[in-house]
Amino acid sequence: MIYDFTKESDITKARYKLEKLVSGQKKAEIKEVSRKRSLSQNSALHLLFTNISDQLNELGETFIYRGWKGEEMEMSFTPEIIKDSLWRPIQRTLFNIESTTELDTKMINQILDIITKFFAEKGIPITFPSQFELYLKRLNAENKI
Repeated sequence: MIYDFTKESDITKARYKLEKLVSGQKKAEIKEVSRKRSLSQNSALHLLFTNISDQLNELGETFIYRGWKGEEMEMSFTPEIIKDSLWRPIQRTLFNIESTTELDTKMINQILDIITKFFAEKGIPITFPSQFELYLKRLNAENKI
């Protein structure tokens, strides 16, 4: 059970549960739960992948896939290529986490710092999408603009 210690009701419930465990001489594990990314951060993260792939494609950059029998295939960048070939390897290396759903805000910022520095050194500015950009994307998806 996860208790939110900013809420008095959860504090009371947690104390009651802890007292029951102590009085019954039970074993328990207590650990801090870090805040995972929000739905807004999830949308921004995927918009970031789209923005990076669009920028690279506009610059004429291509992705080289080395696959079947070592053959190389050249293709345009996609958000999925950015996520799987750029973001996820850094995520695995730093945190040993496979899914982006398990990242918290601090982890996202660490990965973003590495990627923005890498692209900045190549003259390509990368910024995390703003709330306004997310709003525009939603409007566009709803065909309102």
